[in-house]
Amino acid sequence: MKNMKTVKPLRLFFIRHGQTEHFDRPPFNGWRDAQLTDFGRSQLDQVAAGLAPVPFDAVYSSDLSRARYGGEQLAKATGLTLRQSPQWREISFGRWEGLTYPQIVEQDGDLINRIFSFEGAPVPFPEGESYDMFADRIRGAFAELRAQHPDGGRVALVAHSGVCKTLWGLLLNIPPHVAWRTVHQDFAAVNVADIYPELCVAHLVNGYLGPEGYHAAGPGFERLAGDKIFKAE
Repeated sequence: MKNMKTVKPLRLFFIRHGQTEHFDRPPFNGWRDAQLTDFGRSQLDQVAAGLAPVPFDAVYSSDLSRARYGGEQLAKATGLTLRQSPQWREISFGRWEGLTYPQIVEQDGDLINRIFSFEGAPVPFPEGESYDMFADRIRGAFAELRAQHPDGGRVALVAHSGVCKTLWGLLLNIPPHVAWRTVHQDFAAVNVADIYPELCVAHLVNGYLGPEGYHAAGPGFERLAGDKIFKAE
């Protein structure tokens, strides 16, 4: 037993961007650089303030502005340099980018029904990605991230709803199309998982630190920030 090596997990905090323009009638925002609302920025400001005590080793983000803003705020709060990459972008909706669901149904009703039915072979969004293609991209990006932190530690990623859903799918062995349907991600959602070589421990799914939720980091986040999952009081 004395020779057993203690494996430190990589604790990943992965966060969805804040509220975006036209959120009440949302268009398909994949690679389209949709802008944050003032409220969306305040959500990410609150997340950065709430997570500032966590001893992060690195902060990553998508290169799209709605996610990059959150990464910049968190990097600033923790004294780190933001590492941004297009690999962490949302799924590409191809020529449906910027269109609302009713507009797409009017133009391509049969096709969108096939894609959203999740039956048979994966169907890509026209001129875009399929769920499986997207999952392959996120799998590659995640492998690169893990390679940067072979000794574990704490890492933050600010990205998109589909990225967060797909990460949960990869971590918990849930098929991409199932994760897309069953994992909910609100604006500014915070997720936390400990990742071991052969195991993932989920700590938090779709948590919230924004101005309509917790106004400061509660004891749950203080525990996650420490060296142990639970501290003895």
